[in-house]
Amino acid sequence: MSISESDIQNALKTLIDPNTNTDFISSKSAKNIQLSGSDVALDIELGYPAKSQIEPIRSSVIAAISAIPGSGKVSANV
Repeated sequence: MSISESDIQNALKTLIDPNTNTDFISSKSAKNIQLSGSDVALDIELGYPAKSQIEPIRSSVIAAISAIPGSGKVSANV
């Protein structure tokens, strides 16, 4: 079973940005989603200063995508 970009987008739709109360897909914060086999890399671009929240956001994004069946290594740059 392989992972698709729509699987990733669906997972990111369940995550709500704590500052905007919008998911990362609706707010167009998820950028450069790249699939290499089952490995996933993406950027989360926030429209506000969030130095103290970078690690919690990165962790939640990685956890949500890692929970998708068939996902491999996940890297997220916030």
